[in-house]
Amino acid sequence: MAAINKAFVPDDDFKETSRRQDRSTTTLNKDTAICHVDIEGRIDDSTARKLSQILATLPALLGAFVLGTYLGWASPVMPQMKIAANNNNLTTAKSSNGAVNELLDEKQERNIWHLLLDEDQMSWVGSLINVGAVVGCLCGGFLMDKFGRKVILAVVFMLYTIGYLLITLAVDPSMLYIGRIVGGLAGGMCCVVAPSYIGETTTISMRGALGMLFSAMMSAGILATSLLGWLDWRWISAICTVFPVLVLVGVVFVPDSPYFLVKQGRLEEAEVALLWLRGQNYNYVKAELSRIEALIMEDAAQESRFSDIIKPAVYKPVLIGIGLMVFQQLSGINAALFNSVEIFRLSGSSLDGLVSAVILNFVLLIAALSSSILVERLGRKILFLVSEGLTCLSVVALGGYFYVLENDPETAQKFGWVPLTLLIIFIAVFAAGVGPLPWLVAGEVMPAKFKGPGSSIVAFTNWITSFIVTKVFIDMQRSLTNAGTFWVFGSLCFIGILFGVFILPETKGKTPEQIQSLFSTNSDDVTEERQQKTASSGGVEQQQQPSRF
Repeated sequence: MAAINKAFVPDDDFKETSRRQDRSTTTLNKDTAICHVDIEGRIDDSTARKLSQILATLPALLGAFVLGTYLGWASPVMPQMKIAANNNNLTTAKSSNGAVNELLDEKQERNIWHLLLDEDQMSWVGSLINVGAVVGCLCGGFLMDKFGRKVILAVVFMLYTIGYLLITLAVDPSMLYIGRIVGGLAGGMCCVVAPSYIGETTTISMRGALGMLFSAMMSAGILATSLLGWLDWRWISAICTVFPVLVLVGVVFVPDSPYFLVKQGRLEEAEVALLWLRGQNYNYVKAELSRIEALIMEDAAQESRFSDIIKPAVYKPVLIGIGLMVFQQLSGINAALFNSVEIFRLSGSSLDGLVSAVILNFVLLIAALSSSILVERLGRKILFLVSEGLTCLSVVALGGYFYVLENDPETAQKFGWVPLTLLIIFIAVFAAGVGPLPWLVAGEVMPAKFKGPGSSIVAFTNWITSFIVTKVFIDMQRSLTNAGTFWVFGSLCFIGILFGVFILPETKGKTPEQIQSLFSTNSDDVTEERQQKTASSGGVEQQQQPSRF
């Protein structure tokens, strides 16, 4: 399961750049007669309405919730299908919630609604969502720039609905495959479109909190499917179908992104949208519109080409984003969650497997909510290192326990509380740092002129790595045992710590310009960027000294 993988990708370049000239002070140098802009200025967004921004971003956040239901769907559903498949010749069997259910007789087994899946089919059902997401994240950026954020958000919820309808009405494994791919396609698009919409409609003071809620809402979706786990899998799927239908209706009532509207030349609609988002008492609507126009001119002057990837200012942040996504997926989250029920059993707990899943997903949600506080207090780099370090220790220790269990079961049984404690610690520290941070940092370090292609490359890396890990995990267990599998992930976590120490930059409190200066290798890069900004702003030079590693 790719829990908390598709967290928030903030459009920092848009929000910071569009506001950096607010309250700018123009001073005339007697010698040079050059106009300097105070880049530290900000639009005073204290008078902007917060409720309207929350309502506008609610559909985007609920897109993460629905994606969470897709990610969490397999956990309560697969045991039902597996139990049926393993007990075809029995008269009765225990369902996952402990109740005794009569199995279908020969006539029922011929019923088209009775689906049986073997292990290979179940692995495909679990992993195919990643295949759809790979396609969705690659095309999401292009589609939202062509048709608008609001329109593509509506398409996302339509696809969510179609995917769940296919799953609910499935009479053949192929319908489950297609439904999961369609849901993944919507999820991949959502990971690109929803964060962009949030970043372009909220003020700086609201962006961070609402952005990190994206991750928390995904955790909430996963928890919701766990709470529905006592129902038949078709009822679970049917109830999950209701969510995207309701949100699709809500999308109609929110405005489109002001940035997109201005870019399309629809200035009056952009002004109406900003008034809706900020309130009638907000005095900076015209100022925001002017900054958006300036930003669009700047983006046009910095039109990206794929050949830009060879420039250090582009390939360095892209590689950082790729590295973060790879280490997120190789942290061992799949190994821990796949073994969660077994770990609860080893601890001597009498809790049902579904109750155990609810507990773990609740821990996941609380930790995801806490990440929005920790990321501002500790900073990105420190939080990543602490989270990755504790993740490494937890995974290695779990591997050690499974090794003792395999070689000396009696001794292991005396310390049954150990794996349960380690699992809870692992889930919490992952969800608080390694889970959501890669998406946040990748959005912050990506240069504006390469944001579209760069974000697609990073998202593609995340989903394809998730697919590979999910698909080969069972084979790793068979060939390496549980202990060996956990130790492999622990070794990869240690490499992730080295990545955080020597490569990952700290982006907390930095403007996009300051972040991009970290990747400049010579003064020519900075000079080129400043010349482009000067050209797009009509000769206004912005003074800023580049920092270096």
